[in-house]
Amino acid sequence: MSWTIYRWTWRLESPLFVGGSLNRCRLYVPARALWGALTAELARRRKNGFPSYETEGTALHETTRFTYLFPAECDGKHWRAWQPRYEERDGLVWRREDEPDGKHDLTNRQMRMRLLDARPGTAIDPDSDSAEEGSLRETECVLPRWRDTASPVAFVGYVFLKQDWREVCGVTTLFLGGDTRYGLGRLQRVEWKSASDVFGAQVDLRKEPPTVRTDRLLAHTRAGGCTQKIMGASELLAGWDRTKDKPFSALSETALWTPGSQVCNGSMATWKLGQNGIWESIPDA
Repeated sequence: MSWTIYRWTWRLESPLFVGGSLNRCRLYVPARALWGALTAELARRRKNGFPSYETEGTALHETTRFTYLFPAECDGKHWRAWQPRYEERDGLVWRREDEPDGKHDLTNRQMRMRLLDARPGTAIDPDSDSAEEGSLRETECVLPRWRDTASPVAFVGYVFLKQDWREVCGVTTLFLGGDTRYGLGRLQRVEWKSASDVFGAQVDLRKEPPTVRTDRLLAHTRAGGCTQKIMGASELLAGWDRTKDKPFSALSETALWTPGSQVCNGSMATWKLGQNGIWESIPDA
């Protein structure tokens, strides 16, 4: 059964917090966070009583696959995504997709300075109706506008639909990430168009699940079956699913390669897209 693929762009309408380690904000949106936001939105649209989040989430797992969303800026006509990549000399850098020569790469620190700000917060002591002692904190968030140009921030990625499943097509507004009840993480879809690749990488829509062939990892990745050496960073990944008996659990028993890691020497490898957006290596025939 074949899949169809679309490139979509979500403009950020309010600050966004997508957590990483030590409460630091990620500069990209993992596919699992996107799946959770879409699950909630579709479930709440049903008019048959209490939302069935587990039913909607399972349906999304069976009929869709998502890539990660990466920050983007508009060059006047097109939204251009910035993608992480590990370089042997410079470590983690960010490169805009329309500048393959890397002349305008940004270090990770420079990219975070362009995109992030900190929001103060505190807990309120109900007895005194004042700030509770020791509760003052800051939360990193992606800004709705680029700090240096004041132009809008968007997030770009790809969605794979089985049998052109149309439920997702009707969603044009999402609340994603942490503290959405306080107005954070509002995204508006501003672009939806048919595609034939993933950021220039070859895809195979006849496979189950679909595959991507590339030397650049644009998601957390299990690379146990890859025979090539990989350069980058790795981390353990865990998440919440409150429909389960154990709502907080590890998504992988071993550390995963992080987005931006690369297969050395420019060698290509084939990766399948898992339900949680995690890529997994497929041995070449």
